[in-house]
Amino acid sequence: MSTNARRYYSYREFCDYARRFSQVELLTEIARTALALPPRAGDPGYARTPPWALAALAKASICDGNRYRSTKVRPDDIPRGCHMYNNLKPEELDHPGLKSAFSILVRIAYEQFPYQESVYEEMARAEAFFGGYSGRKPLEVLSDSAVAELLGAPVRQAVGVAMMLHTSAEVNAGFFDPGWMDQLNFTDVLSIVPREQIGAVIDAVFANGFDDFKRQAAEAPVLPFLDRYMFNPLTARPLVRLNDGRLLAPVPQLIARKLSPAELYYLGIKHWGEPFARDMGELLEDYVGRQLDTLPDVTVHPEIEYIESKNAIKSVDWIVVFKDLVLLVEAKATRVPAAARAGQYAAKELFERTLGKAFDQINRTHRAICERVPAFSVIPTDRPILGLVTTLDPWYWANSGPARELLPDTEVATLVASARELEHLVAVGQRQSAAEILAEILGDQERQTSALGTALTHYTEQSDENPILRDAWRQYPFDSEETH
Repeated sequence: MSTNARRYYSYREFCDYARRFSQVELLTEIARTALALPPRAGDPGYARTPPWALAALAKASICDGNRYRSTKVRPDDIPRGCHMYNNLKPEELDHPGLKSAFSILVRIAYEQFPYQESVYEEMARAEAFFGGYSGRKPLEVLSDSAVAELLGAPVRQAVGVAMMLHTSAEVNAGFFDPGWMDQLNFTDVLSIVPREQIGAVIDAVFANGFDDFKRQAAEAPVLPFLDRYMFNPLTARPLVRLNDGRLLAPVPQLIARKLSPAELYYLGIKHWGEPFARDMGELLEDYVGRQLDTLPDVTVHPEIEYIESKNAIKSVDWIVVFKDLVLLVEAKATRVPAAARAGQYAAKELFERTLGKAFDQINRTHRAICERVPAFSVIPTDRPILGLVTTLDPWYWANSGPARELLPDTEVATLVASARELEHLVAVGQRQSAAEILAEILGDQERQTSALGTALTHYTEQSDENPILRDAWRQYPFDSEETH
């Protein structure tokens, strides 16, 4: 028998390893390790202690350890814990419903990709999304005051708190001590964001006590054979409140993205229920339209209502007319729940139901245009038609072969793109025809199956800037080119 056989660990072994150490010391060293990571996944050293493994190690320590453990953390202990995590026995592959190529791709993507995305877009989108709403329809529950109630402060000030916490974590080994606000060097900060707002935002959005953290983890849906992919409360509240009142971010990379609209979705659902979900759908639809409207030399038509077999039918959310293309755009704000992110059975059903409905909408609108339904008389029929489904949450791999096998065929070539990817397309589209870019991507057999963001790297220049995100960023109290 080969002595080089790969050693696999059970999730229980991994948790037992984490619980042996002094809890606060382990969390502190995890934070130091996270802060020392290189910026890109391909850089040497990143794979040894990737942030998703560090987050899992922190979760195991909080949920299974206690503050009375005294074992010191040695230099190799955290890399050892990450090694165990990277070599957890893949129990899911013993179960037919969990080992499809689609399921494997989905769970890897949702575990790893969010840590590799820049935070500028996530932070700027908060103001652009909530603060830039056109007001075209009355919302059920959301308003400036309601969002401030949810976050503990108005959006701009709340993002300012996120910036402050992010900076503090970077320069203080993951820590923020509320007592620091008594120091003179905090005077300028408090003149911009009052102490009461800082505390309110921390309590509303960012911080968990140990008991609350464990409760959140215990209440998460059980995912049989997928322990490593279960909900990690750090993604909901990235700071842990220690017994002495200090706050510690074991994985500081999670702080800055916490105020993005997608991350606030479940917080709002808990507060207002389905009316909030409907408002988020309206806000996303409006946001997508505002983004598209910044493209040069286009006409953006809103949803068209028409009659089909005596029934009132609505078109896709937006129809964008370029001089050489018509783009049918449907927006979907549905978030991908934990079970689907883990590639559980629900993932296929969610793709079929949500994206499938969007694809059907594109087909229906395409037929109405081609059949010259009177309501669509303003839409030209002398140029190619393409489709784009824009989602609030990233639907990783939605353009891949395994995902498309779950979805209805479209009568026009169609891409799925997250809000981030739409922002990227619009940024590039300020200087180069977005119509030509989409036509080239959808005309290439390989690139049409990749994420739009990946395909756009071929066209991107460093100077590209999304005008809506740029203007939103300038509204923040601590506007900083370094964070950008």
